[in-house]
Amino acid sequence: MSIQSDIDRGLEIVAELDKLEKELKQIETRVKQAAIKGPQVDLTDAEREGKQYLAAGSKQIVPVIITADKLVGSFQANSKIHTRITTALGMDAGKITDFFKREVVWSNSFEDGKKFRTKAAEILDKAAPAFITACIARDKDGIPKNDVKICWADKKEVA
Repeated sequence: MSIQSDIDRGLEIVAELDKLEKELKQIETRVKQAAIKGPQVDLTDAEREGKQYLAAGSKQIVPVIITADKLVGSFQANSKIHTRITTALGMDAGKITDFFKREVVWSNSFEDGKKFRTKAAEILDKAAPAFITACIARDKDGIPKNDVKICWADKKEVA
């Protein structure tokens, strides 16, 4: 196989995957609506909370799980959710650490490295290169990580 035939086939696959993903989303929407409105039975795992709808195809049945109310995954310190939870704990508010762990995280404010580097040069001037080097993601051996992306969506016609 040549790179040219690989690119041609890759583009065909990406187009087909896109079409199939859209179709699958529509199917999933209809099945989820049927699950919410249809007859529900207990889950096979009695320890889990929720119900299931058994969606029947012509040859197979697919369980559609309807979970119990979803629990909070995380929240900001001193937020409304934080206040609601500590209020519910009342005198036992210190026990919040039995259920949640506090994390402080710094998140990159830019959607890509080019914008990050431009802002660093603008703000830090001559100190920017050292700062950018310090910000490079590295693997366990200290080697800079990078991404290799095939930009299928950026296809162009051959001249």
